[in-house]
Amino acid sequence: MQTTPPQPPARRPHRRRSAGALSLALSVGLLAGSCSALLPDDGRESAEAFAAALSSGGLGQLELGGAEGPAAQEEYERITAGLGRATPSVAVTAVEETAEEERREATLSWTWDLAGTEQDWSYDATLSLVRGDGGQWVPRWSPDLVHPALEEGEALRARGVDADRGDVLGAGGEVLVTERPVRRLGVDRSLLEGTDPGAAARALAAVVELDPAAYAAAVEQAGPEAFVEAITLRQEDFTALDAGRLEAVPGLRVVEDELPLAPSRDFAPGVLGSVSEATAEDLESGELAAGSMVGRGGVQERFDDRLRGTPGVVVEEVPAEAAGASPAEPLFEVAPEDGRPVELTLDRDLQATAQELLAGFDSPSSIVAIRPSTGELVVAADGPGSEGYPTGLLGQYAPGSTFKVITSLGMLRKGDTPATTVPCPPSITVEGVRFANVESYPAEFTGSIPLTDALAHSCNTTFIGQHDRISQAELAEAAAALGIGVETDLGVPSFTGSLPEEEDPVQHAAAMFGQGRTLVSPLAMANATASVVAGRLVAPSVVATEGLLDDGATAGPAGAKPVTGPEAEQLRTMMRAVVTSGHLADLQGLQPDTALGKTGTAEYGTEDPPRTHSWIVAAHEDLAVAVFVEDGDLGSVTGGPVARDFLAAASRTG
Repeated sequence: MQTTPPQPPARRPHRRRSAGALSLALSVGLLAGSCSALLPDDGRESAEAFAAALSSGGLGQLELGGAEGPAAQEEYERITAGLGRATPSVAVTAVEETAEEERREATLSWTWDLAGTEQDWSYDATLSLVRGDGGQWVPRWSPDLVHPALEEGEALRARGVDADRGDVLGAGGEVLVTERPVRRLGVDRSLLEGTDPGAAARALAAVVELDPAAYAAAVEQAGPEAFVEAITLRQEDFTALDAGRLEAVPGLRVVEDELPLAPSRDFAPGVLGSVSEATAEDLESGELAAGSMVGRGGVQERFDDRLRGTPGVVVEEVPAEAAGASPAEPLFEVAPEDGRPVELTLDRDLQATAQELLAGFDSPSSIVAIRPSTGELVVAADGPGSEGYPTGLLGQYAPGSTFKVITSLGMLRKGDTPATTVPCPPSITVEGVRFANVESYPAEFTGSIPLTDALAHSCNTTFIGQHDRISQAELAEAAAALGIGVETDLGVPSFTGSLPEEEDPVQHAAAMFGQGRTLVSPLAMANATASVVAGRLVAPSVVATEGLLDDGATAGPAGAKPVTGPEAEQLRTMMRAVVTSGHLADLQGLQPDTALGKTGTAEYGTEDPPRTHSWIVAAHEDLAVAVFVEDGDLGSVTGGPVARDFLAAASRTG
């Protein structure tokens, strides 16, 4: 950072002080608390006692005598109030004689620790000392001893100067978040012209769909000149308002502004986060100045320091009220340093496509897509039913039959192959609890069938029947082999899944086909699918800028080993059969015809019949995807067409 050498600013032409200018003589004996202890000297001791009082801000707490101390304290606080939480250090660097025998001049060296910058503000000011009746040197108060540019009635004010915030970029350098126009709407009480403030507030609240009581209370409690902001809208949202109703709002004020925004309100908010003005709590650290913009959530929060850059600071001399419209004059400036961009792996076009495909779902929903070759997260889209919550990254749901891929890996590790014959009875009982296949399960694929067919047609009883062969700990290890429950630094908060390493027999049986206490996110299932395609454990990441993240995946449960190439090849064979002969025939139309996947339906709740989560995991070319709808039909019915359309769009744009 470039440092400006401390020096007094150029003095403006002297203005005649008013006859009522404040001039307070402060007794050094009282300042020190014991006048009998001080003998006449060169004035240094008196000046240093006064400097110490300025540094502590405790003029009014000293025994200054009469009204002089409190008046000086009040004036000092008025002058420095605009500096906020800034604190000064004041030292005496010289005491010199003057042409007047009864007067000395002390040089006060001021250093202010300003909020929002590491650069201190330093300058010198002159303190006059006059000989008191007892021979002691008495400091003489005037505003210019706080700063040499100040005159009666003037004050100091510090304000932050935001650096230009760094953009958030997507794949290929596409701009995702940058300064975009917004409109700040509110009631300006100075424009009401006799209209009831509460009525005006309710009228605006009705137009922009805010809580009318809460906003009316805020406007009614504000001062007569206050502008009380109601809402900040994107340009397109502002344009969509009813112009006639808006113009009829008394005291309406619309302020044009800019904010760092994504292309649309629903564009990956869980990844990108948002930006807003620093709150009082943010300012408590002293690292930010009032008015600074702060990242909230997602990469905006994670990399706030990089994106925000280094804000600047301006300290101004504020004219007295009598000066009218005279502008504030800068006394000290620290130029801001612009923030640096953060590049992500999100694909802007595919993200927008995913959002469009989810637009019709009223319940929480998500599409998450990862490139198996690199681990790049290219899509993290949530539907309108998620109401801004990052369902794809943080949702915790039973995976249903998509988890049979993990159980299949556990079976491969017991020596099975895709061709191994396995039983698929209509039902199976574990500890008195009966489990069955869905009513629509095809009868021709019951009895003894190849493991590939059991996965392709999703035979519940085949996988439940493995409960006495594959332990819960071994199931957890198979899940970790594909990244489920494995910690990873995605770049933003995420949930990679969890399942207990120990379960009772019934819960363990339920876990074998993705029920019970097994929980995953769409991210976790997309990454498991990517790991199958890649033939290794994939560590997902959404941050492309080098050096910003820790290394990828860490170890899972003790003793767990990542999926191997041969294991993944066998899983791909079985998941391909889900497309060629099972429930994902929708994906056969993709070109080239190489897609693979797995459907899933997970029951939840206490209703009869229970409600169901709908799942699809699929892969085509270098893209693995999870499609999830919280309240859906069978996975193939609800999610199959969505997965097909998404992967088809990816093929066209890829």
